[in-house]
This record gives sequence, structure tokens and C-alpha cells, in this order.
Amino acid sequence: PPDKLFTVHGLWPSDSNGNDPKYCKAPPYQTMKILEPQLVMI
Repeated sequence: PPDKLFTVHGLWPSDSNGNDPKYCKAPPYQTMKILEPQLVMI
């Protein structure tokens, strides 16, 4: 159902009502190091 769909706005996920994830406590990571190999596929 459409109300259960996952959407991506830029590279930051949000749900169908527009709420963003909050209070993410994951350790920092090397964004470009992770993303660059994936960009080759796009």
C-alpha cells in the first residue's frame, strides 16, 4: 500500500508522511569512501 512505501529525498531517507530519521547514534563513517563504488553502478 502507498502509505507503507519508503522514499528517498536526496540521500536522506524519509517515510511517506515526510518524517526524517531522528536520533541516529551510529558512529561516523567515510561517506564518499562508501558511496563512490556505488556511483559506478548508477
